[in-house]
Amino acid sequence: MSKWTHRLGLTLLLPTTLLAVACGNDTQTTTEGGGSTSDGSTSSATQTTNNPTTSPGTATATDGTTESPTTGNTTGDATTGGTTEGVSSTTDTASSSSGTTGPAPTCDDQTMNGSESDVDCGGTECPACPDGALCNLDTDCENMSCFDGACGPPPPACDDGVMNGPETDLDCGGGCPACADGLMCLAPEDCQSLNCGEGLCVPAACDDTILNGAESDVDCGGPDCKACAEGLMCSADGDCETGSCEGGLCVPATCDDLKFNGAETDVDCGGPDCVKCADGKMCSGNADCTSGACTNGKCVGASCMDNVKNGMETDVDCGGPDCKPCSVPGLVINEVDYDNLNTDTAEFIEILNTTGAPIALAGHQVVLVNGSNNTIYTTINLAAAGTINPGQYLVIAPANFMVPNGVLKVNFAGAQDQIQNGSPDGLALVNTLTMKALDALAYEGMMPAINVPNVGMVNLVEGTVLPMNVADVNDANASLSRLPNGYDGNNAATDWKLSKNPTPGAANVP
Repeated sequence: MSKWTHRLGLTLLLPTTLLAVACGNDTQTTTEGGGSTSDGSTSSATQTTNNPTTSPGTATATDGTTESPTTGNTTGDATTGGTTEGVSSTTDTASSSSGTTGPAPTCDDQTMNGSESDVDCGGTECPACPDGALCNLDTDCENMSCFDGACGPPPPACDDGVMNGPETDLDCGGGCPACADGLMCLAPEDCQSLNCGEGLCVPAACDDTILNGAESDVDCGGPDCKACAEGLMCSADGDCETGSCEGGLCVPATCDDLKFNGAETDVDCGGPDCVKCADGKMCSGNADCTSGACTNGKCVGASCMDNVKNGMETDVDCGGPDCKPCSVPGLVINEVDYDNLNTDTAEFIEILNTTGAPIALAGHQVVLVNGSNNTIYTTINLAAAGTINPGQYLVIAPANFMVPNGVLKVNFAGAQDQIQNGSPDGLALVNTLTMKALDALAYEGMMPAINVPNVGMVNLVEGTVLPMNVADVNDANASLSRLPNGYDGNNAATDWKLSKNPTPGAANVP
Protein backbone atom coordinates (compact mmCIF):
# COMPACT_ATOMS: atom_id res chain seq x y z
CA MET A 1 0.00 0.00 0.00
CA SER A 2 1.34 3.46 -0.91
CA LYS A 3 2.11 6.15 1.59
CA TRP A 4 -0.73 8.21 0.32
CA THR A 5 -3.21 5.47 0.78
CA HIS A 6 -1.97 5.04 4.35
CA ARG A 7 -2.21 8.78 4.95
CA LEU A 8 -5.72 8.92 3.58
CA GLY A 9 -6.85 6.24 5.88
CA LEU A 10 -5.34 7.96 8.83
CA THR A 11 -6.93 11.24 7.83
CA LEU A 12 -10.39 9.78 7.83
CA LEU A 13 -9.86 8.83 11.44
CA LEU A 14 -8.69 12.25 12.68
CA PRO A 15 -10.99 14.55 14.64
CA THR A 16 -12.60 17.38 12.76
CA THR A 17 -10.35 20.06 14.17
CA LEU A 18 -7.22 18.20 13.32
CA LEU A 19 -8.64 17.37 9.95
CA ALA A 20 -9.14 21.00 9.27
CA VAL A 21 -5.61 21.73 10.22
CA ALA A 22 -4.34 18.96 8.05
CA CYS A 23 -6.41 20.07 5.06
CA GLY A 24 -5.97 23.83 5.54
CA ASN A 25 -3.19 26.19 4.58
CA ASP A 26 -0.13 24.04 4.48
CA THR A 27 1.98 27.13 5.30
CA GLN A 28 0.62 27.01 8.88
CA THR A 29 3.29 26.25 11.43
CA THR A 30 2.55 24.72 14.81
CA THR A 31 4.66 25.37 17.86
CA GLU A 32 4.56 23.80 21.32
CA GLY A 33 4.85 27.01 23.12
CA GLY A 34 2.60 29.09 20.84
CA GLY A 35 3.41 30.61 17.39
CA SER A 36 2.09 32.85 14.65
CA THR A 37 -0.11 31.88 11.73
CA SER A 38 -0.18 33.27 8.17
CA ASP A 39 -3.08 35.55 9.08
CA GLY A 40 -0.99 37.14 11.77
CA SER A 41 -2.80 35.74 14.78
CA THR A 42 -0.92 34.19 17.61
CA SER A 43 -1.95 30.75 18.90
CA SER A 44 -1.36 30.12 22.53
CA ALA A 45 -2.15 26.46 22.33
CA THR A 46 0.29 23.93 21.27
CA GLN A 47 -0.83 22.02 18.24
CA THR A 48 0.39 18.55 17.62
CA THR A 49 0.55 17.25 14.16
CA ASN A 50 0.19 13.53 13.89
CA ASN A 51 2.22 12.23 11.03
CA PRO A 52 2.06 8.61 10.05
CA THR A 53 4.95 6.44 11.01
CA THR A 54 7.07 5.61 8.07
CA SER A 55 9.52 2.95 7.51
CA PRO A 56 13.14 3.70 8.36
CA GLY A 57 14.49 6.56 6.31
CA THR A 58 12.94 9.92 5.35
CA ALA A 59 10.06 10.38 2.85
CA THR A 60 8.75 13.53 1.18
CA ALA A 61 4.99 14.10 0.92
CA THR A 62 3.32 15.79 -2.05
CA ASP A 63 2.54 18.79 0.12
CA GLY A 64 6.23 19.45 0.44
CA THR A 65 6.73 18.37 4.07
CA THR A 66 9.64 16.25 5.10
CA GLU A 67 8.72 13.12 7.08
CA SER A 68 10.98 12.00 10.00
CA PRO A 69 11.11 8.29 10.95
CA THR A 70 11.04 9.10 14.67
CA THR A 71 7.71 9.25 16.37
CA GLY A 72 7.49 11.99 19.01
CA ASN A 73 6.86 15.63 19.65
CA THR A 74 8.98 17.88 17.38
CA THR A 75 8.59 21.62 17.16
CA GLY A 76 9.72 23.97 14.45
CA ASP A 77 9.57 27.68 13.54
CA ALA A 78 6.83 28.84 11.15
CA THR A 79 7.83 30.80 8.06
CA THR A 80 5.69 32.51 5.54
CA GLY A 81 5.03 30.54 2.47
CA GLY A 82 6.28 27.17 3.63
CA THR A 83 6.60 24.74 6.56
CA THR A 84 9.58 22.71 7.39
CA GLU A 85 8.09 19.73 9.28
CA GLY A 86 10.26 18.27 11.98
CA VAL A 87 7.24 17.17 13.87
CA SER A 88 6.97 13.56 14.91
CA SER A 89 3.69 11.69 14.80
CA THR A 90 1.87 11.35 18.12
CA THR A 91 -0.81 9.01 19.31
CA ASP A 92 -4.18 9.91 20.77
CA THR A 93 -2.93 9.18 24.25
CA ALA A 94 -0.25 11.40 25.77
CA SER A 95 2.86 9.61 26.98
CA SER A 96 4.01 10.03 30.63
CA SER A 97 7.40 11.65 30.94
CA SER A 98 8.25 9.47 34.01
CA GLY A 99 7.71 6.05 32.47
CA THR A 100 5.41 3.19 33.54
CA THR A 101 4.94 2.50 37.41
CA GLY A 102 4.19 -1.18 38.43
CA PRO A 103 1.88 -2.39 41.27
CA ALA A 104 2.97 -2.04 44.99
CA PRO A 105 4.63 -5.12 46.63
CA THR A 106 2.36 -7.41 48.71
CA CYS A 107 2.98 -10.41 51.07
CA ASP A 108 1.19 -12.80 48.70
CA ASP A 109 2.58 -11.91 45.29
CA GLN A 110 4.93 -14.90 45.16
CA THR A 111 7.85 -12.55 44.80
CA MET A 112 10.63 -11.59 47.23
CA ASN A 113 10.33 -7.83 47.25
CA GLY A 114 9.92 -4.90 49.53
CA SER A 115 11.54 -5.54 52.97
CA GLU A 116 10.92 -9.28 52.76
CA SER A 117 13.86 -11.56 53.74
CA ASP A 118 12.40 -14.41 51.70
CA VAL A 119 9.41 -14.81 49.36
CA ASP A 120 6.34 -13.23 51.03
CA CYS A 121 7.79 -13.48 54.59
CA GLY A 122 10.11 -11.70 56.96
CA GLY A 123 10.96 -8.04 57.07
CA THR A 124 8.83 -5.35 58.64
CA GLU A 125 5.56 -5.99 56.79
CA CYS A 126 5.13 -9.71 56.23
CA PRO A 127 4.64 -12.71 58.53
CA ALA A 128 7.72 -14.37 60.05
CA CYS A 129 9.40 -17.07 57.99
CA PRO A 130 9.47 -20.80 58.77
CA ASP A 131 12.67 -22.77 59.49
CA GLY A 132 14.88 -22.98 56.41
CA ALA A 133 13.82 -19.65 54.91
CA LEU A 134 16.25 -16.78 54.41
CA CYS A 135 16.53 -14.20 57.18
CA ASN A 136 18.48 -11.21 58.31
CA LEU A 137 17.33 -10.92 61.90
CA ASP A 138 15.87 -13.24 64.53
CA THR A 139 12.59 -11.33 64.17
CA ASP A 140 12.37 -12.54 60.55
CA CYS A 141 11.79 -16.07 61.84
CA GLU A 142 8.86 -17.85 63.43
CA ASN A 143 11.11 -19.45 66.03
CA MET A 144 12.99 -16.18 66.58
CA SER A 145 16.28 -17.82 65.59
CA CYS A 146 18.25 -16.65 62.55
CA PHE A 147 21.54 -18.56 62.25
CA ASP A 148 23.96 -18.03 59.35
CA GLY A 149 21.24 -16.31 57.22
CA ALA A 150 18.61 -19.03 57.59
CA CYS A 151 15.75 -19.51 60.05
CA GLY A 152 16.29 -22.36 62.48
CA PRO A 153 18.22 -23.22 65.65
CA PRO A 154 22.03 -23.27 65.60
CA PRO A 155 23.61 -26.72 65.12
CA PRO A 156 24.04 -28.78 68.30
CA ALA A 157 27.06 -27.89 70.46
CA CYS A 158 28.69 -29.49 73.52
CA ASP A 159 28.20 -26.37 75.62
CA ASP A 160 24.73 -25.15 74.66
CA GLY A 161 22.99 -26.42 77.80
CA VAL A 162 20.71 -28.64 75.74
CA MET A 163 20.78 -32.40 75.24
CA ASN A 164 20.90 -32.55 71.46
CA GLY A 165 22.78 -34.00 68.53
CA PRO A 166 24.57 -37.28 69.29
CA GLU A 167 24.94 -36.45 73.02
CA THR A 168 23.97 -39.25 75.42
CA ASP A 169 23.34 -36.82 78.27
CA LEU A 170 23.37 -33.05 78.64
CA ASP A 171 26.44 -31.72 76.78
CA CYS A 172 28.37 -34.99 77.21
CA GLY A 173 28.88 -38.31 75.47
CA GLY A 174 28.49 -39.05 71.79
CA GLY A 175 31.59 -37.14 70.70
CA CYS A 176 31.31 -34.47 73.40
CA PRO A 177 33.39 -34.68 76.60
CA ALA A 178 32.83 -37.95 78.45
CA CYS A 179 30.02 -38.09 80.99
CA ALA A 180 30.46 -38.28 84.75
CA ASP A 181 29.37 -41.27 86.83
CA GLY A 182 25.60 -41.78 86.88
CA LEU A 183 24.88 -39.98 83.59
CA MET A 184 23.42 -41.69 80.52
CA CYS A 185 25.61 -43.46 77.99
CA LEU A 186 25.52 -45.81 75.03
CA ALA A 187 29.13 -46.92 74.82
CA PRO A 188 32.16 -47.07 77.19
CA GLU A 189 33.77 -44.05 75.55
CA ASP A 190 30.75 -41.95 76.55
CA CYS A 191 31.92 -42.22 80.18
CA GLN A 192 34.84 -40.75 82.08
CA SER A 193 35.16 -44.15 83.75
CA LEU A 194 35.06 -45.91 80.36
CA ASN A 195 32.43 -48.16 81.94
CA CYS A 196 28.85 -47.95 80.63
CA GLY A 197 26.50 -50.38 82.33
CA GLU A 198 22.77 -50.58 81.63
CA GLY A 199 22.76 -47.15 80.03
CA LEU A 200 24.50 -45.33 82.87
CA CYS A 201 28.15 -44.48 83.50
CA VAL A 202 29.53 -46.71 86.28
CA PRO A 203 32.31 -45.52 88.64
CA ALA A 204 35.81 -46.85 87.98
CA ALA A 205 36.78 -49.79 90.20
CA CYS A 206 39.94 -51.78 90.85
CA ASP A 207 38.32 -55.01 89.67
CA ASP A 208 36.38 -53.97 86.55
CA THR A 209 39.12 -55.17 84.12
CA ILE A 210 39.19 -51.69 82.55
CA LEU A 211 42.05 -49.18 82.55
CA ASN A 212 40.17 -46.26 84.06
CA GLY A 213 40.05 -43.86 86.97
CA ALA A 214 43.50 -43.02 88.33
CA GLU A 215 44.93 -46.44 87.44
CA SER A 216 48.27 -46.61 85.64
CA ASP A 217 47.45 -50.04 84.22
CA VAL A 218 44.37 -52.26 84.27
CA ASP A 219 43.11 -52.44 87.87
CA CYS A 220 46.46 -51.44 89.41
CA GLY A 221 48.51 -48.38 90.21
CA GLY A 222 47.32 -44.94 91.23
CA PRO A 223 46.21 -43.88 94.72
CA ASP A 224 43.34 -46.35 95.04
CA CYS A 225 44.38 -49.69 93.55
CA LYS A 226 47.08 -52.19 94.41
CA ALA A 227 50.60 -51.65 93.07
CA CYS A 228 51.37 -53.00 89.61
CA ALA A 229 53.63 -55.96 88.92
CA GLU A 230 56.87 -55.75 86.93
CA GLY A 231 56.35 -54.89 83.26
CA LEU A 232 53.02 -53.11 83.75
CA MET A 233 52.51 -49.40 83.08
CA CYS A 234 53.20 -46.78 85.71
CA SER A 235 53.52 -43.05 86.12
CA ALA A 236 55.36 -42.97 89.46
CA ASP A 237 57.43 -45.31 91.63
CA GLY A 238 54.48 -45.74 93.97
CA ASP A 239 52.48 -47.41 91.20
CA CYS A 240 54.81 -50.43 91.25
CA GLU A 241 55.21 -53.38 93.60
CA THR A 242 58.94 -52.95 93.19
CA GLY A 243 58.75 -49.24 93.96
CA SER A 244 60.60 -48.46 90.73
CA CYS A 245 59.01 -46.94 87.60
CA GLU A 246 61.33 -46.40 84.62
CA GLY A 247 60.20 -45.26 81.17
CA GLY A 248 56.55 -45.74 82.09
CA LEU A 249 56.98 -49.39 83.11
CA CYS A 250 57.49 -51.08 86.48
CA VAL A 251 61.04 -52.47 86.71
CA PRO A 252 62.81 -54.57 89.38
CA ALA A 253 64.22 -52.78 92.43
CA THR A 254 68.01 -52.70 92.72
CA CYS A 255 70.43 -51.66 95.45
CA ASP A 256 71.94 -48.90 93.33
CA ASP A 257 68.90 -47.18 91.78
CA LEU A 258 68.95 -44.34 94.32
CA LYS A 259 65.38 -45.21 95.32
CA PHE A 260 63.82 -46.50 98.53
CA ASN A 261 62.19 -49.63 97.14
CA GLY A 262 62.08 -53.39 97.25
CA ALA A 263 62.89 -54.86 100.67
CA GLU A 264 65.23 -51.98 101.57
CA THR A 265 64.81 -50.24 104.91
CA ASP A 266 66.35 -47.03 103.53
CA VAL A 267 67.58 -45.89 100.14
CA ASP A 268 69.72 -48.70 98.68
CA CYS A 269 70.52 -50.23 102.08
CA GLY A 270 69.10 -52.61 104.63
CA GLY A 271 66.88 -55.60 104.08
CA PRO A 272 68.00 -59.05 102.92
CA ASP A 273 69.59 -57.96 99.63
CA CYS A 274 71.39 -54.65 100.10
CA VAL A 275 74.32 -53.49 102.19
CA LYS A 276 73.78 -52.56 105.81
CA CYS A 277 72.72 -49.00 106.59
CA ALA A 278 74.90 -46.38 108.23
CA ASP A 279 74.03 -44.64 111.48
CA GLY A 280 70.93 -42.45 111.16
CA LYS A 281 69.39 -44.49 108.35
CA MET A 282 66.07 -46.29 108.78
CA CYS A 283 66.01 -49.90 109.86
CA SER A 284 63.62 -52.62 110.93
CA GLY A 285 66.11 -54.66 112.92
CA ASN A 286 69.70 -54.73 114.12
CA ALA A 287 70.76 -56.73 111.08
CA ASP A 288 69.92 -53.75 108.83
CA CYS A 289 72.61 -51.58 110.44
CA THR A 290 76.37 -51.40 110.06
CA SER A 291 76.54 -50.73 113.79
CA GLY A 292 74.30 -53.72 114.47
CA ALA A 293 72.03 -51.48 116.52
CA CYS A 294 68.55 -50.41 115.39
CA THR A 295 66.83 -48.20 117.94
CA ASN A 296 63.37 -46.72 117.36
CA GLY A 297 63.59 -47.53 113.66
CA LYS A 298 66.98 -45.89 113.07
CA CYS A 299 70.51 -47.20 112.99
CA VAL A 300 72.54 -45.89 115.92
CA GLY A 301 76.20 -46.02 116.72
CA ALA A 302 77.53 -48.88 118.80
CA SER A 303 77.25 -48.32 122.54
CA CYS A 304 77.64 -50.34 125.69
CA MET A 305 73.95 -49.95 126.54
CA ASP A 306 72.09 -50.72 123.31
CA ASN A 307 71.50 -54.42 124.08
CA VAL A 308 73.35 -55.30 120.87
CA LYS A 309 76.73 -56.95 120.41
CA ASN A 310 78.43 -54.34 118.21
CA GLY A 311 81.47 -52.18 117.95
CA MET A 312 84.46 -53.80 119.67
CA GLU A 313 82.35 -55.63 122.24
CA THR A 314 83.13 -59.30 122.92
CA ASP A 315 79.54 -59.92 123.97
CA VAL A 316 76.34 -57.92 124.25
CA ASP A 317 77.27 -54.54 125.74
CA CYS A 318 80.40 -55.93 127.34
CA GLY A 319 84.01 -56.70 126.69
CA GLY A 320 86.49 -54.87 124.53
CA PRO A 321 88.29 -51.65 125.39
CA ASP A 322 85.15 -49.53 125.82
CA CYS A 323 82.52 -51.57 127.63
CA LYS A 324 82.32 -53.22 131.01
CA PRO A 325 83.57 -56.79 131.40
CA CYS A 326 81.28 -59.46 130.14
CA SER A 327 79.12 -61.39 132.55
CA VAL A 328 80.58 -64.58 133.93
CA PRO A 329 78.02 -67.40 133.96
CA GLY A 330 77.42 -68.98 137.33
CA LEU A 331 75.30 -68.98 140.43
CA VAL A 332 74.92 -65.34 141.43
CA ILE A 333 73.32 -63.13 144.03
CA ASN A 334 70.81 -61.37 141.70
CA GLU A 335 68.65 -59.08 143.91
CA VAL A 336 68.63 -57.92 147.57
CA ASP A 337 65.90 -56.01 149.42
CA TYR A 338 67.31 -55.29 152.88
CA ASP A 339 65.25 -52.27 154.02
CA ASN A 340 61.47 -52.15 153.73
CA LEU A 341 58.94 -49.41 154.31
CA ASN A 342 58.05 -49.39 158.00
CA THR A 343 58.85 -52.81 159.52
CA ASP A 344 61.29 -55.04 157.64
CA THR A 345 58.99 -58.04 157.17
CA ALA A 346 59.42 -58.44 153.38
CA GLU A 347 63.19 -58.70 153.12
CA PHE A 348 64.55 -61.17 150.55
CA ILE A 349 67.70 -62.38 148.77
CA GLU A 350 67.37 -63.76 145.22
CA ILE A 351 69.79 -66.31 143.71
CA LEU A 352 69.88 -67.05 139.93
CA ASN A 353 71.53 -69.81 137.91
CA THR A 354 72.92 -68.05 134.79
CA THR A 355 74.67 -71.13 133.47
CA GLY A 356 73.37 -73.62 130.95
CA ALA A 357 73.38 -76.55 133.39
CA PRO A 358 71.62 -77.46 136.64
CA ILE A 359 73.57 -76.89 139.84
CA ALA A 360 73.22 -79.07 142.98
CA LEU A 361 72.99 -76.80 146.03
CA ALA A 362 74.67 -79.12 148.52
CA GLY A 363 77.49 -77.22 150.33
CA HIS A 364 76.17 -73.84 149.13
CA GLN A 365 75.72 -71.12 151.75
CA VAL A 366 74.89 -67.43 151.95
CA VAL A 367 76.74 -65.61 154.71
CA LEU A 368 75.62 -62.18 156.02
CA VAL A 369 78.41 -59.89 157.28
CA ASN A 370 78.22 -57.06 159.82
CA GLY A 371 80.24 -54.14 158.44
CA SER A 372 80.79 -52.59 161.87
CA ASN A 373 83.03 -55.46 163.05
CA ASN A 374 83.53 -57.50 159.83
CA THR A 375 82.02 -60.66 161.28
CA ILE A 376 79.43 -63.09 159.95
CA TYR A 377 76.13 -62.62 161.76
CA THR A 378 73.99 -65.19 159.83
CA THR A 379 74.68 -68.27 157.67
CA ILE A 380 71.92 -69.69 155.49
CA ASN A 381 72.32 -73.19 154.03
CA LEU A 382 70.80 -73.78 150.58
CA ALA A 383 71.19 -77.55 150.35
CA ALA A 384 67.56 -78.17 151.31
CA ALA A 385 66.44 -76.53 148.04
CA GLY A 386 67.98 -79.41 146.09
CA THR A 387 69.04 -78.47 142.57
CA ILE A 388 68.61 -75.16 140.75
CA ASN A 389 68.08 -75.42 137.01
CA PRO A 390 69.43 -73.06 134.31
CA GLY A 391 67.57 -69.77 134.51
CA GLN A 392 65.79 -70.77 137.70
CA TYR A 393 65.47 -68.49 140.73
CA LEU A 394 65.82 -69.25 144.47
CA VAL A 395 64.43 -66.79 147.02
CA ILE A 396 65.49 -66.54 150.68
CA ALA A 397 62.68 -64.80 152.60
CA PRO A 398 60.46 -65.05 155.69
CA ALA A 399 58.25 -68.14 155.89
CA ASN A 400 55.05 -66.26 154.99
CA PHE A 401 56.65 -64.59 151.93
CA MET A 402 54.99 -65.79 148.70
CA VAL A 403 57.04 -66.52 145.56
CA PRO A 404 55.94 -67.37 141.95
CA ASN A 405 55.40 -70.96 140.88
CA GLY A 406 58.60 -72.75 139.85
CA VAL A 407 60.77 -70.61 142.14
CA LEU A 408 62.82 -72.37 144.86
CA LYS A 409 62.32 -71.10 148.42
CA VAL A 410 64.50 -71.12 151.54
CA ASN A 411 63.10 -69.48 154.69
CA PHE A 412 64.84 -67.06 157.02
CA ALA A 413 65.06 -68.18 160.60
CA GLY A 414 62.95 -65.21 161.72
CA ALA A 415 59.98 -63.23 160.44
CA GLN A 416 61.62 -59.77 160.26
CA ASP A 417 64.86 -57.80 160.45
CA GLN A 418 66.92 -60.67 159.06
CA ILE A 419 69.24 -58.49 156.92
CA GLN A 420 71.15 -55.54 158.35
CA ASN A 421 70.60 -52.16 156.74
CA GLY A 422 74.14 -51.21 155.96
CA SER A 423 76.60 -48.35 156.32
CA PRO A 424 78.25 -50.70 155.48
CA ASP A 425 77.11 -54.32 155.47
CA GLY A 426 77.52 -57.19 153.04
CA LEU A 427 76.92 -60.78 152.01
CA ALA A 428 78.61 -63.59 150.08
CA LEU A 429 77.55 -66.78 148.25
CA VAL A 430 80.06 -69.60 148.81
CA ASN A 431 80.50 -73.32 148.08
CA THR A 432 82.01 -74.98 151.05
CA LEU A 433 82.52 -78.23 149.14
CA THR A 434 84.78 -76.57 146.61
CA MET A 435 85.89 -73.90 149.11
CA LYS A 436 85.13 -71.10 146.64
CA ALA A 437 83.44 -67.73 146.87
CA LEU A 438 80.92 -67.63 144.04
CA ASP A 439 79.62 -64.08 144.45
CA ALA A 440 79.64 -61.17 146.93
CA LEU A 441 78.17 -57.70 147.56
CA ALA A 442 79.09 -54.86 149.93
CA TYR A 443 76.54 -52.05 150.18
CA GLU A 444 76.62 -48.55 151.64
CA GLY A 445 80.39 -48.45 151.94
CA MET A 446 83.75 -50.24 151.60
CA MET A 447 84.32 -53.54 153.43
CA PRO A 448 87.53 -55.51 153.83
CA ALA A 449 87.90 -59.18 153.09
CA ILE A 450 86.47 -61.55 155.69
CA ASN A 451 87.29 -65.08 156.70
CA VAL A 452 84.50 -67.53 155.80
CA PRO A 453 84.75 -70.94 157.48
CA ASN A 454 85.60 -73.78 155.13
CA VAL A 455 86.27 -71.24 152.35
CA GLY A 456 88.90 -68.77 153.49
CA MET A 457 89.31 -65.07 152.91
CA VAL A 458 86.56 -63.55 150.76
CA ASN A 459 86.59 -60.04 149.32
CA LEU A 460 83.03 -58.63 149.50
CA VAL A 461 83.83 -55.86 146.99
CA GLU A 462 84.04 -57.00 143.38
CA GLY A 463 85.93 -54.51 141.25
CA THR A 464 84.86 -50.98 142.19
CA VAL A 465 82.78 -50.48 145.31
CA LEU A 466 79.10 -49.69 144.87
CA PRO A 467 78.57 -45.92 145.20
CA MET A 468 77.02 -44.75 148.49
CA ASN A 469 74.00 -43.24 146.73
CA VAL A 470 73.04 -46.66 145.35
CA ALA A 471 71.31 -47.81 148.53
CA ASP A 472 68.04 -49.41 149.65
CA VAL A 473 66.34 -47.09 152.14
CA ASN A 474 63.00 -47.26 153.95
CA ASP A 475 61.42 -44.25 152.32
CA ALA A 476 60.66 -46.17 149.10
CA ASN A 477 59.85 -49.65 147.90
CA ALA A 478 63.16 -50.54 146.20
CA SER A 479 65.89 -53.14 145.92
CA LEU A 480 69.49 -53.53 144.77
CA SER A 481 69.39 -55.44 141.44
CA ARG A 482 71.75 -56.70 138.80
CA LEU A 483 70.86 -54.83 135.60
CA PRO A 484 70.70 -56.25 133.03
CA ASN A 485 69.12 -59.16 134.85
CA GLY A 486 71.72 -61.75 135.89
CA TYR A 487 74.68 -59.69 134.67
CA ASP A 488 77.90 -60.36 136.60
CA GLY A 489 80.90 -58.51 135.31
CA ASN A 490 82.69 -58.82 138.63
CA ASN A 491 82.48 -55.06 139.09
CA ALA A 492 79.99 -53.85 141.69
CA ALA A 493 79.83 -50.29 140.38
CA THR A 494 78.61 -51.44 136.94
CA ASP A 495 76.81 -54.65 137.88
CA TRP A 496 74.34 -53.23 140.43
CA LYS A 497 71.59 -50.61 140.17
CA LEU A 498 68.80 -49.42 142.44
CA SER A 499 65.45 -50.72 141.17
CA LYS A 500 62.15 -49.08 142.09
CA ASN A 501 60.34 -52.31 141.23
CA PRO A 502 61.47 -55.29 143.33
CA THR A 503 60.82 -58.60 141.50
CA PRO A 504 61.54 -61.56 143.80
CA GLY A 505 61.57 -64.76 141.75
CA ALA A 506 61.42 -62.91 138.38
CA ALA A 507 63.69 -60.99 136.02
CA ASN A 508 64.92 -57.65 137.29
CA VAL A 509 63.63 -54.36 135.91
CA PRO A 510 64.82 -50.79 136.54
